[in-house]
Amino acid sequence: MSKTAIIVLALLLAGGAQAAPRGETEGLREVKAFTLENAAQLVAGSKRLRDAVADYAAIIEANSDDYEAAWSADGAKLAEAVTRIRTTWLAASDSYENIEGIVAGVPSLVKYDLILDAGNPAGAEADVAPYDLGLPDGTVLQRPGSLFHTITEPLYWGGDTGNARAEVDLDGDGTIEPGEVLFETNLALGAAEGLVKWSGKLAADIEAWQPSRDDAFTAVVTMTPTVGDYFGEWKESQFLGGDEAAFVARSRLVDVIDIMSGCERMYRAAVAPVVKSDDPALDASISSGFEELLALVRETRAREESGARFSPEEADALGADAQDIAERIVAQVLQAAARSGVDIRG
Repeated sequence: MSKTAIIVLALLLAGGAQAAPRGETEGLREVKAFTLENAAQLVAGSKRLRDAVADYAAIIEANSDDYEAAWSADGAKLAEAVTRIRTTWLAASDSYENIEGIVAGVPSLVKYDLILDAGNPAGAEADVAPYDLGLPDGTVLQRPGSLFHTITEPLYWGGDTGNARAEVDLDGDGTIEPGEVLFETNLALGAAEGLVKWSGKLAADIEAWQPSRDDAFTAVVTMTPTVGDYFGEWKESQFLGGDEAAFVARSRLVDVIDIMSGCERMYRAAVAPVVKSDDPALDASISSGFEELLALVRETRAREESGARFSPEEADALGADAQDIAERIVAQVLQAAARSGVDIRG
């Protein structure tokens, strides 16, 4: 074969392999760097939470594990300790919510979303968190549900009434409001240690992760249409008069903004370069859809933050509008995926 023929053949083979555009390659690197950065913050935040819980538990232990006596002796310290735990929890949770739209959409990472944030306890029909939780006293909880929203949030904010040990006036206003409790230390310590363990495992797997075009498309297609479910959780939360023990630390809409922003980031960085190279108009339409979706969620949250009260019916209507936008986005991304030969993985 002549030298010219070899060069022509090499060019043909390169074209058939559909090498990733430079923008796509850089975008995948950007997504991984962003995910790694937030995972590192999650690990650090989980360790700070573990330390805060250990300080709280030490006060209880110093009073012979008598919660009422501990409050009588060291009420101010305990109130400060609970505030620190809650503040630290929120920061750690933020670090995860920033990347949930990516982690929960990537098949090799999705188990961590179930363990950390979204998994159900044993007995649920689907999406059971695939881990067991060991506690300091040797108890092992079998498939107890997600660490953030099934265990620690209800525990630290008093929604887990079975593990509340004393009702106390945490804020010192003279009235004991719902959620003002001292909580059981054994579960608190075990769950905090569990967050350290599993956030560390997530960070290690993200470090080893080699993001691909299939990953990027799959994440966008999988996670964007979950927005309707999140609005449903918001409707059932105590922010709208519900009685759910989860999503009490702050409005679920804050998490929705973070999650959908992660979906948009994945699209703009890693998927848009592929779509735009083939169909700029389609890319513009998808990008516009994400802008519309995030504007709806942000506007709703801004109204809530400024004092607006939403009825369940209004929450349903807003959720339906968000879901319609999300499904339109997904239909267009699937169209682009089919053109590019992308394998959407479940």
